[in-house]
Amino acid sequence: MVPDLAAVPLAAPGAFPPLARGQLHEVHCDAADWASALGFALAMAGAGHPGPLVLVRGPGRGAQLLQPCGAGLALLGIDPARLLILTVDNAREALRSALEAARGAALAGVVVEARGALPAYDLTVSRRLVLAAERSGVGLAVLRGDAPPRPSAAHTRWQVRAAPSTALAARAPGPPALLAELLRRRGGPAGLVWRLEWNDTDGTFQPCGEPASPTSAPARTPPSGAVVSLAARRTGAERSRAA
Repeated sequence: MVPDLAAVPLAAPGAFPPLARGQLHEVHCDAADWASALGFALAMAGAGHPGPLVLVRGPGRGAQLLQPCGAGLALLGIDPARLLILTVDNAREALRSALEAARGAALAGVVVEARGALPAYDLTVSRRLVLAAERSGVGLAVLRGDAPPRPSAAHTRWQVRAAPSTALAARAPGPPALLAELLRRRGGPAGLVWRLEWNDTDGTFQPCGEPASPTSAPARTPPSGAVVSLAARRTGAERSRAA
C-alpha cells in the first residue's frame, strides 16, 4: 500500500547525497513495490555509463519475479538492448555470478535480485563484492524483497516504495514517482526520505517535496530511497524487446 505522502517527512531536494559508482548498494522493498525497486536498482547500477547492464535473477520463485518490459525500460532511459539477464538456481550461484560480473570494467552495472532470506549474503561475501566493484568501477546493487536487512559492507542501503504520480493537465497520469528512504550510508547521515519523480527531459529521477522533520514519520517498516541519474537514452532501442 502506498503511504500517505502528507504524513511522511520529506527531505529537502538538495540534500540528497550522490550515489557512488564502484560501490555496493542495497535496495529493499515489499513485494508490492518490486517494479519500482527494480527500476530504481537498475538506474542506480547503470547511471552514467553506456555499457551493458547485467541482471542476475535470484534462486527459486522464478515465475513470481517481475518480468521487465523492454518498452517500459526504454521510457526510463534504459535501452533494453543493454540488459543481459542471467537466471540461476541457487543463492550462492547468484552471488558468485554477480561477483564475476562486477569484475568486468566494460559493464555499466550489475543488479542481483532475491526475495526472502538470503543466508549466503553475509559480511564476507559483501566485502568481496565491494572489492570487485571498487577495482572495476562498476555500479553494483543487491535488490532484496520481503527481507530484513543483514549486516553487510554495502556503501548505502535503501528502502523503496511506489508513490502516486502528480496528475498532469486534464487529469492525465504524471511521470513515475518513488518514495525512498536512505536507511544507511557508510560515513554519512541516514534516515532521510525523498519523493522522486522521473524527469524525461534530463533522464533522471529528481527529488521534490518540502523539508520536514524526520521524527514525524509514521511507525512502519522504513522506506529507503535515493536519487540517481539514469544512463542517457540510446537511439534505435528495441522497445518491443522484453528485457
